[in-house]
Amino acid sequence: MDEPDAEVVQPAMLVRPVDPARYWGVVRPDKTVRWAADELELVRQLRGRSPDTWPSPTALPEALDQLAKWLTELGWDDLACLARREELAVYRTLSADRLGLFGDKIVHALAALRRSLMECRRYEEALEVVEELLRLSETNRSAQVEAPDARYWRTLLLARLGRDQEAVEAAAEAVTEIRGRLRHTGATSAGFELIHALTAYADRLDKVGRVAEAAEVSAEVMADWWLKADSTVQFLQTLDLYSERLVRSGQTDQARACIVEAMRKMRRRKRDTYQAGAWHNLGVRLLALGAPKAALSAGEQAVQLYRDRARAHQERHRELEAKDDWDDDDHRYSEAYVRKRRHEELKSSRTEVRRAEQDLRDALIVLSACLRRLGRVDEAAAADTEATILPG
Repeated sequence: MDEPDAEVVQPAMLVRPVDPARYWGVVRPDKTVRWAADELELVRQLRGRSPDTWPSPTALPEALDQLAKWLTELGWDDLACLARREELAVYRTLSADRLGLFGDKIVHALAALRRSLMECRRYEEALEVVEELLRLSETNRSAQVEAPDARYWRTLLLARLGRDQEAVEAAAEAVTEIRGRLRHTGATSAGFELIHALTAYADRLDKVGRVAEAAEVSAEVMADWWLKADSTVQFLQTLDLYSERLVRSGQTDQARACIVEAMRKMRRRKRDTYQAGAWHNLGVRLLALGAPKAALSAGEQAVQLYRDRARAHQERHRELEAKDDWDDDDHRYSEAYVRKRRHEELKSSRTEVRRAEQDLRDALIVLSACLRRLGRVDEAAAADTEATILPG
């Protein structure tokens, strides 16, 4: 088969540095480059041959698929896009000769191409791929499986392209389709797919200034998260967003009431450090809404959770510094690479400690403000003192 007219991956394109920040492999990058080069050589051999002479009926597109995976692992998403486009072109050619036989392969290649295009931020092209998947879903079962994901990405891509009104319409369509499917199956509660679709719909409504409507949708999302016992963080984060939208739409009394009610319900739920940010935000909002007593309760939760998180990061950093077997021989890595990795681990750990301490400091400042508003000056001063010894 002749090479497609479109540009394809060539050996010279693999002569480029590997960015460590984008490398996804678990072995030395040079090994992955070599594997990619070997796969490309196989692709080049198969490109010039008739499909009748291939080792299998799909040998070339399968080799292109593996090449794209190696290129993605290397962080070379632009080249992965080229490989994916060629893979798709080959399947289209094969399908033209054997009508319908490679429909599922085309769908899978389109889905993979969409992911590569997204990594390259080529949103217009990614949207074209998504629209094709949705058209194919009318007749192809594999495309029907991909359709819910494609609808989600259509909304997101339209938003990223600044086509906000179209994004609202796409988000509404996605919600309607999921609701209809759930009714058809007799489902009695919202699944994650509907929750995420509703979240996207609320975001899009907010973007075009329909804030009160966005708040209504957020209320539904919040109620759905509450029904999932392992989703407390998501519930709190949605509460934060819901109350913020209520405030912006002029419903301040309702905003204050919904937070206070949710905090009452939260007494039945376990607290963990992942909730700290949401508690902090709720405390700040309640203080601004003139509810210092409720704000104090939220602020105390935030301080305690941030303090626990800071201590955990500090302890992990001490353990990492004390680790004495980090430079054990490992045939996969050079000594220079291991030392560099050790340095980066320590640097990342120090950053996490500093960020956790800064978050604790911010929470203590809000706690102090709540205490002062309630006339508890000595306790406020103690919170201020603790905050001053933490990095700003």
